[in-house]
Amino acid sequence: MFASEQEMSKIFEKFLKERFGNSYLKECQGLFGIPDFVVYSWEKDETAVISFELKLSDWKRAAKQAFRYRSFSNMSYVVMSAQKSAVAVKNIDLFKRYNIGLAKFNNDGFFEILHKPEISQPYSENLNRKLMQSIGNSHLKAKNVEVLL
Repeated sequence: MFASEQEMSKIFEKFLKERFGNSYLKECQGLFGIPDFVVYSWEKDETAVISFELKLSDWKRAAKQAFRYRSFSNMSYVVMSAQKSAVAVKNIDLFKRYNIGLAKFNNDGFFEILHKPEISQPYSENLNRKLMQSIGNSHLKAKNVEVLL
């Protein structure tokens, strides 16, 4: 069990780095909310952006935040501590209705998708463009991003 969201974040960042290299941002500011992580793929003027909100237990708050992240993301996930994910799973219909992904994660780095959302266009082209500009020319093609897409 994670002692704190900070501990969960550190382990999740290691998980992302192993799977996607450096094609992620941590706590992006200046958008509609501050996602814990954003994974991106940029290829031939086409982008894919996946946002993640990590929570130990407050799934309702996380779902609201993840919904806001859809303003600049193609997909958005709530990532719950594996030990506390059962309550969110009982409410999986809300995640389906609002097209928000749900996953659980444990301190051994085990990540399991419980609900995979549909890929969609971000609600705000301007916010998506702002995010892509913040990534700038330092982008790299994410490895294995299709696992989540």
